[in-house]
Amino acid sequence: MAKGKTLCNVCGKEFSDYDEQEHIGLHSQIGYGSKHDGDIIDLDICCDCFDVLMDKLAKQCKINPIQISREMLRSRF
Repeated sequence: MAKGKTLCNVCGKEFSDYDEQEHIGLHSQIGYGSKHDGDIIDLDICCDCFDVLMDKLAKQCKINPIQISREMLRSRF
């Protein structure tokens, strides 16, 4: 995680209060089995970029990473 103001790694904008509240990120050292073995990943992503990323990624996944959608939540109530 970057120190000071958090910037989105994708679009470069400074995190809003809402982005800070959600603080979507991936912060990990990658282990064996990846071409990034040993790399340290420090990814912070704003909510807008996360939405775009997930829309693209979910379409490519055989198993959808989105476990429950907003539409499903609405239909329960």
